[in-house]
Amino acid sequence: MADNDTDALELVVTDLTLEGHEVVGTARDGDEALALCARLTPEVLVTDYRMPPGPDGVKVAQQAKAAGTVDRIVVYSNYPDPRIIRAAERAGAVFLEKGNLAALRRAVVGDGRTPAR
Repeated sequence: MADNDTDALELVVTDLTLEGHEVVGTARDGDEALALCARLTPEVLVTDYRMPPGPDGVKVAQQAKAAGTVDRIVVYSNYPDPRIIRAAERAGAVFLEKGNLAALRRAVVGDGRTPAR
């Protein structure tokens, strides 16, 4: 899980852990997320879009996919801009707006019913 907002990071980690998922690492920026993915090769990466000063969530998705270090990526963000959504989808990620934890849980397990927004 990668998010520069500590509260959002803790909420998602707590929720996914209570749902029975093992959260193997957390990152506060895109560079740290990529380093963790390379080291831990998680099944799923949940990443925020905006995590200055490094790469944003779409760039993280592109690089993680290209490196083959993660199977599934969810860009979980407060910025539901259509351009960001399309870029996330082109990068092979699912885009979800923050706040919908039920949709996030479905995306983490790869439920095909997960909406793109």
